[in-house]
Amino acid sequence: MKKLLFLCLLSVLSSLIFAQKALIIENQTIGKSFKFFVGDEISLLTRNNPHKISGKISDIYDSSIVISNNYVFDQSQITVVFKGRYGVQIISTLLMSFGAIFIFLDVVNNVINNDHPKIRTDTSIISASSIASGGFLWLFSKRKCPINKNKWRIKIIDTIHVKSK
Repeated sequence: MKKLLFLCLLSVLSSLIFAQKALIIENQTIGKSFKFFVGDEISLLTRNNPHKISGKISDIYDSSIVISNNYVFDQSQITVVFKGRYGVQIISTLLMSFGAIFIFLDVVNNVINNDHPKIRTDTSIISASSIASGGFLWLFSKRKCPINKNKWRIKIIDTIHVKSK
């Protein structure tokens, strides 16, 4: 009876598992890798096009990927992949928002209290430095992974996933 129950459980669970192709960007020197699946955002440069191509991955084949149902690239054509750093993006956005809100609240407070000058120098220095540091951090919000034999390499593999719905 236990074996039958176990077999039934395995058959139900096997219907939830499916194979999916994944685009892997890996650096063997530092042991870091990034995985991209269908529906993930990706930005890349290719040999034939000097402009950055961004969009969602529509499909992944054995040796090529489709981006935004428009662009089909063979994995040998890809020269650079950009990976988003979401923690840096969040900190950068928070810093810029803090600077804008800080100067706005100080100006509103000075207008309500009838203080002069309306924009104080210390407030403008703090908010400008916060906005500038957030903007400077935004420059580092994408990691550049140049594809070559010595540094980063790209490959497409089959992975096993469990359906969430």
